[in-house]
Amino acid sequence: MEFKEEIRRHPMWREIKEFLEKRGMTIDESRGLLYIVSMMSGFLIYRSVKENAKLPVISPEEEKADESRMEKLGRVLEYECRQLHIEFQEVLSELVFAMAANKALTEPILQKIYGMLDSLVLSDSFREGAEKQIENPEFWGDSLAYYADRKEDYFEGVKDLFAFVLATARPNATKDLGKTSHEKELEEIRKKYGIEPDDFWKLRRRAVEFFRIAFATQLGIVFQPLREEADEKICGPVSD
Repeated sequence: MEFKEEIRRHPMWREIKEFLEKRGMTIDESRGLLYIVSMMSGFLIYRSVKENAKLPVISPEEEKADESRMEKLGRVLEYECRQLHIEFQEVLSELVFAMAANKALTEPILQKIYGMLDSLVLSDSFREGAEKQIENPEFWGDSLAYYADRKEDYFEGVKDLFAFVLATARPNATKDLGKTSHEKELEEIRKKYGIEPDDFWKLRRRAVEFFRIAFATQLGIVFQPLREEADEKICGPVSD
């Protein structure tokens, strides 16, 4: 009964119900199928957010393992389809891909990540990470001319820029985060800390990259339970 209630509360219940009724299937008969569909769509949401926002790879091993997980889930889904005498491609297009693109499913995930980033920018760990990497010519390929004399202003500047990127990303999470353009607001931040234009644009580049790294990190944290559930219940240990 609990599973039936959960499915009926699903944002795509109308589409799920239509899919099942069209094929003369009950919720009980489709329990295994819908479980795999939900899990596959979760991995696709993760991949879609990561790729569309051009996020960096934080955990290469997990990314590689995700490919293996998706392959195994695909095989399990094919098996469920054969057992139920339904078309695999129809399940993918009408349920899996539809769920992965459904805003009612993706938006709560993004809002959760935004909340985590709101807290992060105020934390000691953000300061520690920013101060460690803000002036790293080997990583950035350039140097901040006046950073050594004005470290606190530069840190406050990069913190404001990070918060600015977060604010502009909220309605544009599926776009390239480095291409948002709000010149007036950016100029106000630059003047607030009296940072020279050349250094400021270098600082903005750093803030965008810090944001991408933080976003990718929090995204991985949010989806880690899905990976663990897949390994425990479906995929088994993922090996190289």
